Amino acid sequence: MDKKDIERLFLSVARDPALDTDANRKIFSFLVQSTLGYRDKMLTSKGIVVTVEDVRTALRWLVPVLATGNVPKTDNKISLGLLDLWIEKLQKTETKNNLPKA
Repeated sequence: MDKKDIERLFLSVARDPALDTDANRKIFSFLVQSTLGYRDKMLTSKGIVVTVEDVRTALRWLVPVLATGNVPKTDNKISLGLLDLWIEKLQKTETKNNLPKA
């Protein structure tokens, strides 16, 4: 999975023109960069290839987890690891920017 695959995946989620805002572009950029870092780390440190499906799964979980705080019970360690990374970084960003928590 390369950077273009990841970008296409995130862009497909944001097809609604109402979602095309500066704030959303920053969040999507952050998610893309975090995903690329996670992909590279998993490959170099563990030899694990992160697939588009792994990212889709984590993306499908993201909003419900932010809304409820309930993390899915799953054996999918790759998607769960990515989800945990996103949540951790989003929470740090919220705190740093004094943004309300989701």
